[in-house]
Formats: sequence, structure tokens, C-alpha cells
Amino acid sequence: MSESFFFHSPVKVFVEKDPYEVLSDFLSDSCRIGVVSGKVAILKTGFKEFLLKSFPDKEFFFYDDISENPRINEVIKGGRFLRDSKVEKIIAFGGGSALDAGKACAIFATNNRPFYDLMADNNYERPIPLLAVPTTCGTGSEMNHYCIITDLEKVDKVNFNKPDLFPKYAMLWSEYLKSLDETLLLWTVYDAFSHAMEGYLSKRSNRFSDILAMESMRIILDNLKSYSNSKRMDLSKLQFASALSGAVILHTGTTILHALGYYLTNVHGIQHGLANALLIPRYLMMCEGKGVEKIDVIRNIEKELHFSIVDSIKDVLGDRVIKLLSGVDTEKMVDYALNKPNSLSTPFVVTKDYILRHFS
Repeated sequence: MSESFFFHSPVKVFVEKDPYEVLSDFLSDSCRIGVVSGKVAILKTGFKEFLLKSFPDKEFFFYDDISENPRINEVIKGGRFLRDSKVEKIIAFGGGSALDAGKACAIFATNNRPFYDLMADNNYERPIPLLAVPTTCGTGSEMNHYCIITDLEKVDKVNFNKPDLFPKYAMLWSEYLKSLDETLLLWTVYDAFSHAMEGYLSKRSNRFSDILAMESMRIILDNLKSYSNSKRMDLSKLQFASALSGAVILHTGTTILHALGYYLTNVHGIQHGLANALLIPRYLMMCEGKGVEKIDVIRNIEKELHFSIVDSIKDVLGDRVIKLLSGVDTEKMVDYALNKPNSLSTPFVVTKDYILRHFS
């Protein structure tokens, strides 16, 4: 019998299309526009100035109180600000944190309720329509309905999601990546690779998601090879690969790798993409040790390109891998990860002893 699966991606994506045209279309029937972002990228890229100069007939309301790991109070506060401002559309601008926060703010703007109360309830007012504009090439948040929000009290990352939280539009304009710090750019690239790789290996993968994941991994590895040789990467291709991987995890979710990475970020403050980079080599070894067959496809892609993800990580991080992991209580990290839903999609039976063995 043929494989049975379901696939969808409701976001209308514009790749390298003139931002003025995309925004004119999105904002055409609205006057009051909310903009959710961090404090730096929106100024560094000139996007705020561009909006104000290009659309003088619109009234913009800027909410930039978003942390690198957006917090519950920030999205509640943002929702209140957008609600009080009576905005009709929202633009989320920035990295994955700003996009996730923007989506969450969009639903809290129409639902004045406590965070976990709304999270657990399927009866709610629909969120304000949103356009996502990524300024990194890591999360693919513009392609899905996930909002990864930090609960400071529980020292945890929570996946707040609703079927209505997909952006209406996504605008991939690689010029916005040029102001990104080179180191942070690399961390976001590793994040995108982990999405594609984990999605490809996930128990929930299907033929459609596999095609996207393989193409994403191929593009990313080719660019990391170019970086290794010449310190150059094609930002447009990387942003496209990130969007592909975002569509992948929409259907497959992530695995225990991401759960382990959340602990490193929550407890040790390690940037999310860097945390994933530290874990990718170990995760591949875990999968190989359990005989996960699809690992061979990833290895074949690496052979075609004469370049491996592990070599890239070793080249970029060097001895820092040992230093960054030296102070980590691996037992607590694994206990945390095993209690996250991500672990359920891991392509092998996950046990505490087996995971710990790869950190000894």
C-alpha cells in the first residue's frame, strides 16, 4: 500500500520580490499597522525608516520590547499594546524570536487572557493578520504556526501554537541579512540545518517533507563548504533553505536534539543555533548507533558535496565545543529533554542511559 500522509503550507511566500510591492499589497486595506521586532535589526537594516517614508498614509505602532528568547510577559504586553493601538495588520520583523513573538502578540491582541489559559483552549478570537519578515536564515518561523516562548519561572521553553497562527504572508528579502553579525549568521545556519536534518530523520516525516529537507540540507552544506573555502555564503539561498526547513518541521516537529538544546539555552545562556551545533555531531552518532537507515541519505549528500556538517562544526567551533559543554550537568539536561514532547519524534527508542553515553 502507498504511504498515506497529509501535507499543507498556507503561507504565501515572496522570495526576493520588491518589499514595497509586497507591503503595498499586504497593507492595502489597512491604515493602522503594528510592527513587532527587537530593538536592533529594525534600525540597523533601515526597515523602520523605509516603512515611515514609503507609506506616509499609514499609521505605524512599533513594539520592540522583544528579547532574544521572547518571554511570556513580553508577548502579553505586546498583545495589549497592539489591542490598545487598534491595529488592523501586523508586521513581524527580525530573527526567529521576533517572528515567534509577533505571532503570539497577534493572538493576544484579540484575546485578553492569561498565557496558559489561552494555550489550552481551542475557543478563541482569531489573531490579527500578520506578515513575517525574517532577518536571519535559521528558524523558518515565517513558514509555520509555532511560537517558542520562554517561561522564566519554570526555566522552560514552551511551544505556543494554534492553527490560525500562520503568517498570511512571508517576505524573504536577503538584503536584510547583510547587517547580521557573521558569527550569529553561522549559528542561524546551523539552526536551519538541524531543523532540516531532524525533520528528515523524524518519525513523523513523509515523502513531501523529505524532499524539502534534503534540498535544504544540500543548500546549507554547499554554502558552509563555500564559507570554509572562501568565507562567503549566498544569503538568498540560505534564507530559502531556512524557509524550506521551517516548512519541514511544521509537519515533522523536531527531536530530542532540540530539547537538549533548549536546556543549554535556558540554563547556560548558549545561543539556540550554537546549542544545536554543539549537539548535531552527537545526535548523528546516536542515530548511527541505533541503525537509523535514513542517516545514509545524509551521508550521501555529504559525499556528493565532499563536505560534512561535522567537519564544518569542528572547523568553526574548534576546542570551544569542549569548553562550552564542560560545565553542563548532562544528567539534568537529559532528564529535561526526555520530558519534552520533541523526544517523541526521535527516530529511535530514547533512553536516559543511551543519551548520556554520548556525553561521557
